[in-house]
Amino acid sequence: MESNKYALGQFETPLDVADLLMCMAIRRPADRVLDPGCGDGFLLERAAAWMHWLAASPREPISGTLLGVERDPDTAIAAQQRVPEARILNRNFLGLNQEDLASFDAIISNPPYTRAEWIGHLEDENVHQLAMFSWEEDPIEPEKIPLISHNLSTTLSGRSGLHAYYLVHCSEFLEEGGRLAFILPNGWLDVAYGVELKQFLLDHYRIIAVIESAVERWFEEAWINTCILVLEKCSNLPRRQGNLVRLARLKKPLHQLLPNTTASPQRFLALEHLVDRLFQGQSTVTDEAAVHVKEQRTLHPESKWGMALRSPMVFRHYRDHLNLAPLKMWAQVQRGYTTGANEFFYLSPPVIEEWGIEKKFRQPLLKSLRGVDHLLLSAENAQYEVLLVPPDIDLKDTAAGRYIRWGEEQGFHLRRTCAGRDPWYSFPIQNLAPIVLPKGIWHRHFAPLLTDKVAVDQQLYQIMLFEYLPLKAIAALMNSVWFALQLELRGRVSFGKGLLWLAAYELEEVQLPDPRLLSPEQVLRLEEAFDLLAENLLVDSLEELNNPARQALDEAVFDILGFTAQERIDTLNSLIERLNSRWQNVS
Repeated sequence: MESNKYALGQFETPLDVADLLMCMAIRRPADRVLDPGCGDGFLLERAAAWMHWLAASPREPISGTLLGVERDPDTAIAAQQRVPEARILNRNFLGLNQEDLASFDAIISNPPYTRAEWIGHLEDENVHQLAMFSWEEDPIEPEKIPLISHNLSTTLSGRSGLHAYYLVHCSEFLEEGGRLAFILPNGWLDVAYGVELKQFLLDHYRIIAVIESAVERWFEEAWINTCILVLEKCSNLPRRQGNLVRLARLKKPLHQLLPNTTASPQRFLALEHLVDRLFQGQSTVTDEAAVHVKEQRTLHPESKWGMALRSPMVFRHYRDHLNLAPLKMWAQVQRGYTTGANEFFYLSPPVIEEWGIEKKFRQPLLKSLRGVDHLLLSAENAQYEVLLVPPDIDLKDTAAGRYIRWGEEQGFHLRRTCAGRDPWYSFPIQNLAPIVLPKGIWHRHFAPLLTDKVAVDQQLYQIMLFEYLPLKAIAALMNSVWFALQLELRGRVSFGKGLLWLAAYELEEVQLPDPRLLSPEQVLRLEEAFDLLAENLLVDSLEELNNPARQALDEAVFDILGFTAQERIDTLNSLIERLNSRWQNVS
């Protein structure tokens, strides 16, 4: 159904991606193949074409079976008409068990991408008949269809998307040694709620490959970034641990790597050759792809697999450098104020003038870094002032008290965040930090230094330095290419919109030259480099790479790191590649 495209996150698989899935999962013309969410049958149609290609040699004729499962009855009929040689089962795959289906040699899928917590908010009438998890029969809504069984729902985090449940459930229907190839959102590689899924994969599969594109989005209509995951079911622990995992990042669009035909021998040969190149047993970097090969035993569920996939060799080589230390070892990351009612607590100049709110109840505040054009900021750059009222102060006969009473008349005190405080208008006053960073990064990587006491909104991070550390030298480190590259590797791009988001725990893990170990000469050089860069107007990151002041600062950092000339070039090129990849893949 067309409505399911946005309601359940169902989008048709591009031809090139579909054929790559086929080539990596289906290895014999006699394979039994399952698509657990087959939609209109496109993947099954490509599977049939691939199996006919495999049977074209004298080895054996095609004798495998094709089965698709589709919940929507009209779409199931369309799939059957599209692929007559397949069997289409009109059921909800997540509600099936081993008694309902046989086992398979290959499972291919482009599963729904919807996040679990969104199901209750979907507007599609058909989806309103679904519940996320099953329960004992509900006498009030007996017509509701459970989407996920209770046993399956307890396997993963409640924040997991439907695609994760498809992955887990498929293990029941895959033969030992069978292959599974999915295209799915790539968020699980790095986010905290992906830990359970990664642990499940490590416990049941040899992870054959994770593949992303650095130059194209495979689903233009979906606000999501995707990857291809290829697994092989394996119950033998030593075989799983010794398996070589290929983390591949394509540097050319698939249409440039494959002939523009649907069933020619040249296309299928090109697919085989591409997979052979990606599945080599050693790490390689070519003009087609960067492939990082790791032993599966080195992958841990708590680790950021996406960072391992995207990080350049220079980063992998230096991340355990003895003179590097994570930011959390010498600073604290603190989010700015969360008020619950910014329109009340953030005071514009006209509001301050109208009410005459006393200065002792106000603090200059940066709501965002939009419009900031220098690395040195003062109170004059603050767009607002935040209302800060201690909880035990007497507000009788004060303008602040009158303003608060007006706020209560407007109902601000009833908002959830405000109502949870006592009194509602007072929240803990934060220590103010000298360096700030945005939570969301678009075209500019920069970390301004505050010369005045200025509070910030929760959309900004404050970097609270431990005592006796060289402030300007640290500001220089946090405005370097090396720092920007790590933010690109550790952060997440949400919904294909190209905006890089950073969680506090991700920022805390950034590795920088330990400021506690810098020599006086290194500190002085960094300070001078920061002062020089601070004289310049801020511009987009790519444009700024050509700025001599920027280059002088980066050279100072590279010298501290001990980078070779080639490693410096590789770091710059890696940042440029990450920026271009993020900006190009914007819907």
